Amino acid sequence: MISTDSDSIDYQALRKQLVRFSCLDTPPSLAATEKAAIRDVLQVFSEAADYETLGVCADTLAIARAAMEAYVGVLSRPIQLSLDDRPGPVYLKFNTLKGAWYLDDYVGTSRGVLVSFHASEPEVDAVNGTYGPFPFDLFEVSP
Repeated sequence: MISTDSDSIDYQALRKQLVRFSCLDTPPSLAATEKAAIRDVLQVFSEAADYETLGVCADTLAIARAAMEAYVGVLSRPIQLSLDDRPGPVYLKFNTLKGAWYLDDYVGTSRGVLVSFHASEPEVDAVNGTYGPFPFDLFEVSP
């Protein structure tokens, strides 16, 4: 677990753990220990940020909804999205500041979850940015 004392957090070092996912079309398979480390960094960044926007590109709405509810539930607050079912790949976006979502069909090949952190405080500026794609099941902890 990462120290949550904001004075001792090296955000630049933590950022390096997240930027390795940039420019991927799909998230890599991660070992349980890697998933735990990424979850910890995302949670530290979430605590430092003012809010997040999350985007999910998935083969089905069910996958997108489950991933979005899991990520937002951990990083911000529990949500339950009431969305009309639709066939095929989708793009689902959620803004934790506004509590607003956007849903559309998706024709691209990318899959996974993108997380954008928005921080206004200069001392945590390193958290600002978009990271991912991360696995849909990152916040599902295996027994």
